[in-house]
Amino acid sequence: MTPRRYSFVSLSGLSDIVVKNLPKLPPNIDVVVGIPRSGMIPAYTIGLLLNLPVVNVDVFAENRFQGHGRTRPIRKRVEAPFDAERILLVDDSVYTGKSMNECVEFLRNSGFKGEIVTCAAIVAPESIGKLDLCFEVMEMPRIFEWNLFHHGAIENACLDFDGVLCVDPPKEVNDDGERYMKFLETAKPLYLPSTRIAHIVSARLEKYRPQCEEWLRKNGVEYGQLHLLDLPSQEERRRTQAHIPHKIEVYRKTDTELFIESDEWQARRIAEAIGRPVLSLETMNLYRGSGIYINNIPEVTVRLRRRVKQKVKRLGRRFINTFKTAFFS
Repeated sequence: MTPRRYSFVSLSGLSDIVVKNLPKLPPNIDVVVGIPRSGMIPAYTIGLLLNLPVVNVDVFAENRFQGHGRTRPIRKRVEAPFDAERILLVDDSVYTGKSMNECVEFLRNSGFKGEIVTCAAIVAPESIGKLDLCFEVMEMPRIFEWNLFHHGAIENACLDFDGVLCVDPPKEVNDDGERYMKFLETAKPLYLPSTRIAHIVSARLEKYRPQCEEWLRKNGVEYGQLHLLDLPSQEERRRTQAHIPHKIEVYRKTDTELFIESDEWQARRIAEAIGRPVLSLETMNLYRGSGIYINNIPEVTVRLRRRVKQKVKRLGRRFINTFKTAFFS
């Protein structure tokens, strides 16, 4: 099976998209209205940058403003939301446009008579023309940092344990002894998925399976398989550097489409070895590897063509220089 090529947007990437597209916004917006929950992210970014009041759809429909900090006064031209002549209705992404249309209808039914400008930071190609404004067009399937652990993609993904599901063990407790056992039992949760994970792939040792399974049960993590490292000690694991080959092998033999790894260096190594996407939570970058694999042949072909052109140019220059030296010097 050829893995799907997910597009990925981080929170910082979303912020960059909003900032880059601010000039597209119409003038004289009175209020920015966000569609909860994720639509509030770009809505607040726009509101902060333009110093405009921001409310969610439900609060706006009640014709009231939410409180705000006192660091600076908000540039507010209206006393109440329904006094606005023009509002910006914002969502993070739009696919079919159904949710946006429902929100427009809800605001109209609430009694608002002003102009509603619909806007989304990211839209699918099928949604072009369904909104007044769209910032970025992005093919499906796509994953966003803010919905990563609630996305159906992880139902067919491999997830690291430490640094993903829970915090990494501090160096002082990573001793393969009583302090490490205590950590395994009480590790603070980090990202707890709201959907079932296909595979959990960890460099934790097989002898700690009972503690790992109990932690997952206690924290309500549903999963298909838990892959641990079958070595006698952490000293042996460090000596053999077996953790990366272990993750590569599990990713290789499964039909999963994504690997979520805590460490950037490991993410790069896994992606290079398999040629399938690996997301590093350390940098929030999606790595695909540079090997020639089915799912990234076009990218590799472009790189090879560029290198060949550069080498041909260099050889051409050398030939000309040699020719001049031989016949004209």
